[in-house]
Amino acid sequence: MYKGKRFNFFLINLVALSVFAASCSKVKDLYEEPEAGSSTLFPDGAKIPADFNWNSSKAMDFRVAVEDKFSGQYFYRIEIFDNDPLLGSGANLLAAGQAKQGQDFTGKLMMPTMSQYLYLRETSPLGIASVTMLAVDAAKNTINLTPATTSNANKASVVRASGNSNIPNAKAASANAAAAPAVVVPNDAIEISGNSNVSVVANKSYVIKSGVTFTGKIDANNGTSNVKIYVQGTWKNPSYELNLGDNNNLTITQTGSLNLINVTQNTTGGFVNYGTASLSKMETRNNALYVNYGILNADQADITNGSFTNYGVATIQNLSSTTNGTVIRNEGTLTVKNATLTNAILEAVCHTTIESLTTNGAKISVSSGSLLSLDKLDAGGTAFTLAGAAILDVKSLAKFNSQASTMTGPSSGQAVARLKKVDVNNQHMAITYSGNLEVASSDHTANGQWNTYYVINSPAKLVAYDKSTVVIAGTSCNAGGNNATGGNPSDQTITEVNLGPYSYIFEDKWPSQGDYDMNDCVLDMNVTKFQNTANKVTKVTLKAKLRSIGASIRFSSAVQLDGVQTSNVKSVTYSRKDLIGTALPLGSNGTESGQTYAVLPLWDDAHKAFGVSDTRFISTQDGQYSPIEVVVTIEFNTPLDNFTYATLNTFIINFSQNLGGRNEVHLVGYAPTDKINKSLISRETGKFLSATDPFKNLYNEPFALSVPVSFKYPAEGKSIKTVFPLFENWARNGGIQNKDWYLNK
Repeated sequence: MYKGKRFNFFLINLVALSVFAASCSKVKDLYEEPEAGSSTLFPDGAKIPADFNWNSSKAMDFRVAVEDKFSGQYFYRIEIFDNDPLLGSGANLLAAGQAKQGQDFTGKLMMPTMSQYLYLRETSPLGIASVTMLAVDAAKNTINLTPATTSNANKASVVRASGNSNIPNAKAASANAAAAPAVVVPNDAIEISGNSNVSVVANKSYVIKSGVTFTGKIDANNGTSNVKIYVQGTWKNPSYELNLGDNNNLTITQTGSLNLINVTQNTTGGFVNYGTASLSKMETRNNALYVNYGILNADQADITNGSFTNYGVATIQNLSSTTNGTVIRNEGTLTVKNATLTNAILEAVCHTTIESLTTNGAKISVSSGSLLSLDKLDAGGTAFTLAGAAILDVKSLAKFNSQASTMTGPSSGQAVARLKKVDVNNQHMAITYSGNLEVASSDHTANGQWNTYYVINSPAKLVAYDKSTVVIAGTSCNAGGNNATGGNPSDQTITEVNLGPYSYIFEDKWPSQGDYDMNDCVLDMNVTKFQNTANKVTKVTLKAKLRSIGASIRFSSAVQLDGVQTSNVKSVTYSRKDLIGTALPLGSNGTESGQTYAVLPLWDDAHKAFGVSDTRFISTQDGQYSPIEVVVTIEFNTPLDNFTYATLNTFIINFSQNLGGRNEVHLVGYAPTDKINKSLISRETGKFLSATDPFKNLYNEPFALSVPVSFKYPAEGKSIKTVFPLFENWARNGGIQNKDWYLNK
């Protein structure tokens, strides 16, 4: 706020100057010394780093190359956002253009310093949009995105002995059994038959001969070891639980059949099925190895400290594993209704189907040419690894909880994760996608506006569920593969780019201190760029919205286009010509006359723009005024390579032009226009103003700030550091911490 006392004195002298200027040999600057005892932002003497420019956004150079599948015939559309474009209006566009083979999309953009990621959306000539995320390195000012080479490695041809993995059947199992190692029953094997109870002897072999049905019990857990039991015929005792004991083995041959309640292995040893096995429960413990080449049906399978490998057709109602390092491997056809895997390993080498999978700390891999098909997935701390031409398909819901999971594609070739719906809501970093992985999902939880629930690191990308671009040939293990969406290609160009908004907030008393409520002038700015197919800017529209005046002096507002020569402006069109043209006289092309760089007035008198004749406060106390909007359109003679918010040198003029110049209030790090009172800067440097920047005071405090949102400014007389509790720490540490201070009021 400014109390107006000095300004009245200034007006009196300005009139006097106009009368006597012709007869005066020396013009005195119309400037009164700043009042002693002016307030400071941090009266406790806090030290602000001298090199701090008070930035809430930073400039970045970027280059985006596309993997052009059309040999440069068509353009790809490239868009870069500060937030997840799945949020819709919650994501601001930072840059947009087109690219193809031989023409990368290069340029500059302004991004919030608080951003950890940028989001890149690429739309192919087929109209298919994909999104990836780029981690931002705070120490670097360059982003370079070059696509990985995927070649044709996805057209895998994997042949399995199980035939059509969509249909579990005896024929497929028999094919696997025929391909399995031959089973040789020792000649001295002891025959078992009838309904007897057999107690085995160590180092002996036992056999149920082909054509024989045994309905009795075999006691293999009697302290013996190295016992081998073969079933060539049928062992049927659905009320018996077999414990294989220590280092004993049970083998069902191709002609054999087993029907028991349970098979349990206490320690090393194993169970191998080449025929048909039906169990209520199957358990492995310690280092037991269970293998199925035939047909296996189990209501419950607990794989603990051992492993289970399936080459045939296995159907399990409830599968669980809770031990680190336990391996469940499928090279045939495995169908599971409910599976719970904790710290276990699942290897889907062929078609694996699970209706409901719950994981915690598990490791899951899908091999080339294979498919892991799920209806529901609830994963925590799980690592998914997909090889080239691998497919993960979740048909209903994939939920990732707060224990961070990862899903990684190959380094060459491509994999596909078809996820019908993904839920990561309010779970920080719940899932990270990376590698050459395409995630096809049309119903994916968006990241919060400034919260990261999921990460998709380039070259991984997110596309619509029915718009997959990866071609994976059908195999016996992937149910027909993945066929990319077709269509007729066409240029995906963008000629209009809408950026913003940014807010510019000012203290009006430069070079004196103010009260730091930072509401003396609050204006929002939106930028629309018009580009040609070479991504050069031909025209720009600035939409400025004046929202508050917390000053009792009259001031003007304007924008200098840094680096844009006045002579390169073809024309300027103003939507509110009634608000300009006096304080900043215009040249023939619509820019302020007498300036090196193009200067564009927004309004000559902020108070009069609101239609008030006095200098009351506007929208900083009780009562509201509708914001004043002006639109300024600038056409260029020669198209510009870059135009960002960094180009906008937005400022206010708190004293009108006189022969010594005028007072201008700019952001830290920006240069004044040619018409500022240079003698005033020289006089006050080192006295009231910083020696390194005229728009910081001696304490390195600013007179203006910009933030990459529409700012919720403080009420009249309320210091910004009080209203925004993170502001002070952000300032004291030079912008390294609390970069989101302006979002926490």
